[in-house]
Amino acid sequence: MKEIKLVFIYSILFLLIYLGPVQIGPITFSQVWKIPLFVFLVWQVIIIRNRKKPGFIKWSYARAVKNLVTGGFSVSYFAGIIDFIRYMMFPLMYEFASLKIRSLKALDKMLLGFAQFIIISGIPFTLNLLKSKAHDTVLYQDFDSYAGMFQNSHGAAITTTTAVLILLAYLKMKVEVIRFPKLNYALLLFGIYLIYLTFIRTGYAMFCIGALFLFMPKKFSVKQIITASLALSVLVFGFFYLLETNEAFYNRIFDIRNGKQTAAGSGRFLFWKAAFDLWFNGNIFELFFGFGFDGLVDHIYKAVGLRVYAHNEFFTQLGQNGLLGVIFFIGYLVSLFKFIWERRKRPSYRLGMAIFFLYVSLMMTQGGMWFELDVFMVLVFVKLEFENKMYKKAREQWYYAHSEVQTTENKS
Repeated sequence: MKEIKLVFIYSILFLLIYLGPVQIGPITFSQVWKIPLFVFLVWQVIIIRNRKKPGFIKWSYARAVKNLVTGGFSVSYFAGIIDFIRYMMFPLMYEFASLKIRSLKALDKMLLGFAQFIIISGIPFTLNLLKSKAHDTVLYQDFDSYAGMFQNSHGAAITTTTAVLILLAYLKMKVEVIRFPKLNYALLLFGIYLIYLTFIRTGYAMFCIGALFLFMPKKFSVKQIITASLALSVLVFGFFYLLETNEAFYNRIFDIRNGKQTAAGSGRFLFWKAAFDLWFNGNIFELFFGFGFDGLVDHIYKAVGLRVYAHNEFFTQLGQNGLLGVIFFIGYLVSLFKFIWERRKRPSYRLGMAIFFLYVSLMMTQGGMWFELDVFMVLVFVKLEFENKMYKKAREQWYYAHSEVQTTENKS
């Protein structure tokens, strides 16, 4: 019965994500189904219960609410409300998961199962059994990049990379919920292949950074140095081999689109400059509160001909939410890093650090809110906190038992 229930749940989840890009009036299906989820989470977390929140969750709420007060809210209030809901999902899901998940084993099954599901979902698309409904801002005529059930290739790269690293971490830690290790290693290789098929440099960078923090030893030994050198040599050889033998890979790495060389970083420097210029030329209110999402993307469109955000969360926040947006974002990052660092002796610390730094790399090169990544981050950080609470509880029980023994000995 459990297996049937899981298949049903993942089938529904697949349909929800797969149909996400479908346009329904002014919004997408992805936004439609997340609205009732948002209402449910608000009811469960904010209205019904009141409990102590970690610092990064408070900063997350502040980031979300900030989207409702911008210089352009009166003329683009709909975009402000949509962003408010998007940014609220992470802290709401974290609090809900903290309340509802009662055992570490159940949490491990959920996190591992979601990672496996993300990778397995790529099978029907690579076998051409299903056609992706994804749409990208820039279309590539020279090659097809893997997007799978996601809204675009970037979403596929970001989510699949995170799933692969989580599966890798579970295999590395030999967690008891891992069944059929050989099958999971095959799934891991397939996931890496999917990352390659996206041809998204952000995904490649996230994978390298995440793997580095997963495998970085506390103290280096000669054996570890030799192993790391061999692994690095294989990666470097593979990278240059692909450059020499795969034209699509070469074009993507050097940003050659449709036979033409484009601006460095896919025009990111132009996006950043446009966002900064917009902010710098604003009035006092706009300097602190920004121009809103529509104000930012409209200005970038005038500057470069593309209606996109700044592809860097710091510059996006600067143009969209002003100085306050940047402050809230930095506060969130610092608080989240502190949360992970304070739990550095827990088993999932390395995984937490890997997820944190791949997230930072994503914010530096892309930015935005990615729902599936939020789900992964929520489960990883709830797992880290769960381990911390278990450790504290065990220590308290030990102290209690020890003090009882000492009292008995003193009486004797």
